Amino acid sequence: MFETSEAAEAAFYAAFARGRLDEMMRVWAPATDIVCIHPGGPRLCGVDEVRQSWRHILADSTPRAFDLRGLQVLDSGDQRIHLLEENIRVPGTTFTAPPVLATNVYRRDAEGWRMVLHHASVAPAALRPPRAAPTGAAPPRRLH
Repeated sequence: MFETSEAAEAAFYAAFARGRLDEMMRVWAPATDIVCIHPGGPRLCGVDEVRQSWRHILADSTPRAFDLRGLQVLDSGDQRIHLLEENIRVPGTTFTAPPVLATNVYRRDAEGWRMVLHHASVAPAALRPPRAAPTGAAPPRRLH
């Protein structure tokens, strides 16, 4: 499917930014042991729960732009752990979400690299100072 874990991650954030559920689910392994934990949310296990959560998040058609920072990759052969900071903006507005720390785990199988875990939580502080964010616009319903 994806030749590297980095390619899988790029496809994950591209699908997230464009609000494309089918593209999002192509990144995920079609396995019963996949797990997704959204900020402040419960642990979601298996393809059906993960798909339903992303369907709900992406349903509002809010465009998202990502500034991803501080990537660390822990490599253990057929599994890679990506640790990073997500900074989400809504293009055309002044809204910027608080930074989110994400752990994305990818597993390599016969078809390539696929996501098996996405765990995100609001960060206590940014990894490095973000650009000054303008104020004014109300945030959209739910970004993540």
